[in-house]
Amino acid sequence: MKLFWKQFITMVCFIIVAFMIFGNMIVNASFQSTLDRETKRSIEEMKIFRYALMASLEGLPTEYRASDMAIVEITKSIKKSLENNNSIIIYNSQKEIIYNNDKNESGLIGQKQKNNCGIWMIAEHAGRHYTECFFEVKSRLGTYYLEIGRDIEFLYEDRNDLYKNYQTTLFVVFIISAVISFIFSMSFTNPIRKLSVAARDFATGNYTRRVKEKGNDEVSALIIDFNQMAEQLENNIHELEENARQQEEFTEAFSHELKTPLTSIIGYADMLRSLNLSEEDILLSSDYIFQQGKRLERLALKMMELSFVNKQEIETKSITVKNLAERIEKSVCRILESNHIKFIVDVEDSLINGDIDLLESLFFNLIDNARKACSEDGVIVLEGKTSENEYSFYVTDNGCGIPSHEIKKITEAFYMVDKSRARKEGGAGIGLALCMKIIQKHDAHLQISSKSGEGTQVTILFPIKK
Repeated sequence: MKLFWKQFITMVCFIIVAFMIFGNMIVNASFQSTLDRETKRSIEEMKIFRYALMASLEGLPTEYRASDMAIVEITKSIKKSLENNNSIIIYNSQKEIIYNNDKNESGLIGQKQKNNCGIWMIAEHAGRHYTECFFEVKSRLGTYYLEIGRDIEFLYEDRNDLYKNYQTTLFVVFIISAVISFIFSMSFTNPIRKLSVAARDFATGNYTRRVKEKGNDEVSALIIDFNQMAEQLENNIHELEENARQQEEFTEAFSHELKTPLTSIIGYADMLRSLNLSEEDILLSSDYIFQQGKRLERLALKMMELSFVNKQEIETKSITVKNLAERIEKSVCRILESNHIKFIVDVEDSLINGDIDLLESLFFNLIDNARKACSEDGVIVLEGKTSENEYSFYVTDNGCGIPSHEIKKITEAFYMVDKSRARKEGGAGIGLALCMKIIQKHDAHLQISSKSGEGTQVTILFPIKK
């Protein structure tokens, strides 16, 4: 059974059962209170009638000898004077009926009285209810027994009418409670239904689905947790998809990078093996095989360096920026001079934590990438500025720039914006991927801004540990 129906049925049953229990209690309490009041009234009327009868008997002359008929006449007279319409039974000392204005007998004559206070009961005769009161009447003329019955059927009729009204009210309450319970259950389970729909959407691949939360109850907390889980799941799935895409592109690019030089090496080696070439052609073929072999060697070294940085933990030490800049300048000056590219270094001295060899490799790759983007007479600038919590390096060139839609992908292994230009310069597209790994190892951050035809600026932010 669904939660909606469980809650709906539970609420309706609870309201109806509670209303039935308390309604019956109220009706019975009201009836019992009225019954007690009428019973007391009957007993008081009985006492009045008894006192009147006793007073009448005591008022007779002392020489008067009362007979049963005289007692009956006195009783009738008192009943008439009191305007009493109750049933009256008079018993003589032998407990024989000498007067009865009704055919009903309660049977109280056979019960023993306590402390001469009389006894009473509620009896039913011919489908009607009566209060029956029984007293002993003693006088100097003898002992008599008085029984008075008072019709209280109107109380039971009122109770039955009250029950009928109560049943009508109960039916109305059932309808109202059913409507309220339905609305409340719909409102309460609506967020759960939305969660269920969102979960099914997730199962079909719609990872952007979210549920809007309202209120501060447990269901709202569940919705917040679900949205957080959905957000994390979506990020994880996107990350997995991105990793899968990168892995696929890495495999394709790596295969291509191996295939091109290997094809050339195999082709020229086959020419040397199977053809009778001139000495000049042999030298050209051997040189081409050598160049392609060196290309494979560079690729292997880059892959080894990337794997090493990715797997190994680094040991950081305090490094002066001036010392690092001098090592960078020495490592790149020759290759930049050979390409007629001007290199400017302008750094503020400070202390940063890191592995100096990896940092040197980082900036060498960044500057080498800038070199490949510049034409002759280009300019590359290495700047360094310190702030309160971080040290910022800027590598700026005036080269060809990078299209905006390519910037997010350039740190992927084997990704090259201009493949023909990169291969011509001896690149394989691993440099920036290696840079990204080194930056992550140093808890630093990389920012790239570029415009096509205007150049590129790479910013690296290193935290300063105090």
